[in-house]
Parts: sequence; structure tokens; C-alpha cells
Amino acid sequence: MIIKIKQTESNLKNRFEIKVNNELKYLAGTPWMEINVPFNMDRMRSCVITNTDNNICYTTLYDVAENIANTAIPMKWAFTGEQKSQIYNILDNQNNICGKFYKLTNGLIDTKYVIEYGDILLKSYDVSVGKTRNLLIYNENRQIAEIVKPLSVSNYKDEYNLFLLDEYSDLDIILSFFTIVFDYQNYGNNGRTGSQESVQIKYTYSKNNKFYDKNWITNHFPKEEVDSIYSQMLENRKNTTNSIKKQGKYILLTVGLIWLVLLIVFGIFFMFF
Repeated sequence: MIIKIKQTESNLKNRFEIKVNNELKYLAGTPWMEINVPFNMDRMRSCVITNTDNNICYTTLYDVAENIANTAIPMKWAFTGEQKSQIYNILDNQNNICGKFYKLTNGLIDTKYVIEYGDILLKSYDVSVGKTRNLLIYNENRQIAEIVKPLSVSNYKDEYNLFLLDEYSDLDIILSFFTIVFDYQNYGNNGRTGSQESVQIKYTYSKNNKFYDKNWITNHFPKEEVDSIYSQMLENRKNTTNSIKKQGKYILLTVGLIWLVLLIVFGIFFMFF
């Protein structure tokens, strides 16, 4: 199955729509304004995922005590072999803990995301491959999903494509929610308003690279649909790039006109004085 996660609002609040096989199935939201308080207490505010009727499915709870205990010693992984950070409990609609999201560091260039959900433990390896940032989801030694984020963004609105093997379809909601929390941690708008265009090229050089199979998506999903998704990503990137160029030309023109006006004003001033 293919899950499309698209941010629909980025000013004053962050809202997302989640479509499974092109059918709207979930809605999600993350905190918008960043609050500077000690011990990252602002992260106590929850991310939430609901069904289309806005009934809560899952929320996050930032585990303050566990986060402080795990991050109190800098580079703890050098002594213990591992270090957890950014630990979030996953709460169901009855506020029972049913899992965790966290970052796990095992070495200087060995960091991954971990998803604990019931009896399942998944590891996600973060790899940037030029125009996209890819999260490779593994169940033990088998890749079961891949999340693709284009590295071009318009108006602070992020988009993701989640490719999930059909036999793991029951994980659609938890992997969608993981994507939302990942976006909050890495691409939160932090109170920004207005619009901005951004285009990046980025490559990752870490132990995670060995888990990346550039053909995994095309080998497991319909070629026409995959080609359509990637063509749309390239088209969006092209449009964003053109928009940046137009903005740059407008800024240069505006600056040039200001300088011209100043030269004329100063010229007239020196003529009379």
C-alpha cells in the first residue's frame, strides 16, 4: 500500500491529511509554537492522529523523566554502547501506553529511530539521497516500508510518501503517526508565519547507508504509480525552484529601484547644496 501524508496548514497550526491508497483515512496535528522552557518541557504538548471524524486514535506523551535520565550524560553511548533520546510514549484513545518512539544512538555515525508498538519493534534508518530524505523501516533484518520526503518545500508545508508492504497493512496508522512525529521533531514550523520556498540537495554518509536499496520501492510497488509519484515530486521541485528564482529577481529589482531612487535624491540634493 502507498500512504500519502500531506501538510494542509502551516500558519498558526500544523495540520496533516493522510490518504491510504488515495482514500482519506486519518488526520493529524502537531504543536505549532515552540516554547523555550527548561528540560524541553514544551515537548509535553502532544502530537495527535485521528480518524476522519476527528476521533482520537493515538497521542504522544513526552517522557520527561526518561529523557532526562538518558541525556544527562553527554555521549553516554560511548560508555554504555547505546543512548536513547527524544523518547515519546504512544497513548491509545484510552490514554494507555501502547508503545514508544525514540532515537537510538550506538556510535558516532550510528543513529536510528525506533518504533515500539505492542510486541513489534521496528528500526528506521535515516538516509538522504540527493533530492529526497528516506526513512527505511526494518522489522529485524527485513525492510517492510520506506518513507520518502522530498527536499523541496513550499509555504512550510511538508509532504511524505510512505510505501508499506501489504502484509504489514495493519501498521499503516502507527507508521503514519511516526511520520508525523518525525516531521514535528525535524521540520516543525516553530511559530513561523507567511510563506517560504526551500530546495535542498543532501547526502548522508553514515552506517545507515548500507540499509538503503535504491530499487526496493520499484521492486515492490506498481511501476506506473511509483513513476507518477516521483514525476509529481520532480514537478513540484521544479515549480518551487522557479518560484525561488522569481522571488530572487523581484528582490534584485526592488533593491535596484531603491538604489536608483537614492541616487536621484542625492543627485538632486548635491545640485542645490
